Amino acid sequence: MSTTATKRSLPGRRLPRPTALAALTSAMFAGLPLAAAAQDSHSLPEVTASAGKVAAGSLGDTVTTGTKTDTPLRDIPAAVTVIPDSLLREQGAVDMNYALQNSAGVQPLLAGGYGFANNYTIRGLAMRFLRDGYQDGPTQNGYYRTMYDVDRIEVLKGPGSALYGSGQPGGSVNMVTKPPLNRFGAEVGAFGGSYGTWGTYVDVGGPVSSQFGTRVIADIEKSDGYRGLARDIKEVSPSLSWAYDTNKTLTLDYDHRDIRIKPDNYGILFNNQGQIAGAARDARYYSPFNQTHQTIDRVTLSHDWRIDPDLTMRTAFVYDERALDMTRNAGGNGGNAANQMTGRSARAQTDDTHFTLLQNELVWKTSTGPVGHTVLAGIEYSDTRIDTVRTGYNLPNIANINAPAVPETTLSGLTPVASQGFNRKLKQEDLGVYLQDQLAFGDQFKLRAAVRSDRVKFSDVGTQGGNFRSIGDTRNLTSGSLGAVWQPRQSLSFYAGVSTSKFINVSTEPAALSTQPESALQKEIGVKAEFLDGRLQTNAALFETQRKDYYITLPGALSPTPDGRDRARGLELEITARPLQGWSILANFVVQNAEVQSNALASNAQMGVANRSIAGTRPTGVARTGGRLWTTYDFQQPALHGWGVGLGLTYKGDSYADSLNLYRVPAYVVLDAAVYYRQKKWDVTLNLRNLTDKTYYTSPTFVGALPGDPRSAMLTARYRFQ
Repeated sequence: MSTTATKRSLPGRRLPRPTALAALTSAMFAGLPLAAAAQDSHSLPEVTASAGKVAAGSLGDTVTTGTKTDTPLRDIPAAVTVIPDSLLREQGAVDMNYALQNSAGVQPLLAGGYGFANNYTIRGLAMRFLRDGYQDGPTQNGYYRTMYDVDRIEVLKGPGSALYGSGQPGGSVNMVTKPPLNRFGAEVGAFGGSYGTWGTYVDVGGPVSSQFGTRVIADIEKSDGYRGLARDIKEVSPSLSWAYDTNKTLTLDYDHRDIRIKPDNYGILFNNQGQIAGAARDARYYSPFNQTHQTIDRVTLSHDWRIDPDLTMRTAFVYDERALDMTRNAGGNGGNAANQMTGRSARAQTDDTHFTLLQNELVWKTSTGPVGHTVLAGIEYSDTRIDTVRTGYNLPNIANINAPAVPETTLSGLTPVASQGFNRKLKQEDLGVYLQDQLAFGDQFKLRAAVRSDRVKFSDVGTQGGNFRSIGDTRNLTSGSLGAVWQPRQSLSFYAGVSTSKFINVSTEPAALSTQPESALQKEIGVKAEFLDGRLQTNAALFETQRKDYYITLPGALSPTPDGRDRARGLELEITARPLQGWSILANFVVQNAEVQSNALASNAQMGVANRSIAGTRPTGVARTGGRLWTTYDFQQPALHGWGVGLGLTYKGDSYADSLNLYRVPAYVVLDAAVYYRQKKWDVTLNLRNLTDKTYYTSPTFVGALPGDPRSAMLTARYRFQ
């Protein structure tokens, strides 16, 4: 596999040269306060050492998501879920959809991004992705994330703008990657399963000297896919750490991804009675020429400097270049009275994105009398440039949605529709400064306060529907968070918090950029507890989040409208239990009332509804209830040593595919299982999904629902060199 990055330059844009990287490195060596970045998985270790290993997700586990400092979960006045690599392996979670089932209240949105990109709601609202604490692309027209280089996933519930800047209010999913190795380690693995799915990877690293640690992770993954939704993925991720001084470490990460996936944003259609059509669950309504091809090249240069035992500086430069070439279906209506699908369209689109980030942070641990402080101060600059071109086409009707026959085979011969196309340049520059103080009043009371101010300059210039227009503005955005924790004992934390967010949505999915920033406010109370000497852990949270002024696309409307307003209230519960030696249980559940508060009007001609307010409806794709149970047992008998079994249950309540709540996606329960054999150097796992071969629908699209896989199997084998 080649490690050569594929570069696609924008007109008038200059890519960073090696001299720029050298200059940055030299400046860091000189100790200048150049960039500094959020805490990531490659930071210097703490001076203090733990006598024993802390279980991932336990109250003593330290995370950076939500604070940007190494903070125990018990001290954070917010809900944070930790999903370790070991759990992903048990469950055979090779993609993000399976991984995030382990976090309460995380649900796929728009079929998880039309099947080619990850997109979710958290607590019924839009979310964002981070990679090692840095922005990781958009959720609209984003990309498909694999798990090969992931050490753990940390999910922050609620707004994170006070630290991470302009972003969505539902929460943040931070993928913490595997760091360079300071002693030799290697693992190879392969898997194969249903629908022509197979893959292989290698993960190898170690020291090249006493100062240098290295790691390389490379993988290939292919699948014919259920319903023909194929994928072909090749990735390589080398990393290098250089401890050139006892208190200074420089880390370089590089990621190259080449991802080809066939998308489907129709699924199985609804008829004019609001029911899923009577077609077979493997029926196809999408155009056979649908395809997406993405190349991603991302470089992260980070630096950690422990100036003294109580003062550290963190530094980073990130450059991320992405090229997306896609052809997929766009518009379409549900079935009409004659069971026809009308209004079908397709779009061909290219996005070329260049993202640059510089950060500078100081973390200072001090005290004022009996009060301890962990102060974080940071400055961040980011620059996003996107060239995007779209061409739209009208497609012929599908005559019978109950037995669909897609009439088109190619775009050749179709006439572009000017009103559906655009040629635009989007830009966003963001300069942000932020301050956080985590105060400790003894062992029982903790307080966290953070505030951030961003000056965001953005523009959207080009042709839309054949007409030139220029949109742009500069906004000053302020966001903050305040929370408190009371710990009557180490194993029990009560917390309360409030946080706000601001967001400018610079995305290529809407046809035009909105100059009005969306905003959100969340209030939350919760309890984190451990019982029975840590064998039972519970996290519960009550929340209310309000989101307003976001862009929504309504059925029957000619263009998106920026008056979206939602409110979500609910209860989340996450439980980890080890009732017996070898037996573990993980469970999560959410019950929430997400409600649209906008008075915008929508129509559905197929069902005879015109100009009805969407106020009081549920946001699309959001279920009121959902949960996941996963339990494993490692046999304790000597004759069965190494063998284990797992059983999983996934539940999602009903949801709706449209803003008027006319198209209902039914609730479902799906059973999974696993059988595994583990030894020190190797292991084999058989994952079985949808044991009862249930017909179910994982996520709504616009006018349909995406069917889940039938009964399927995957066998994975790994070998470790030590």
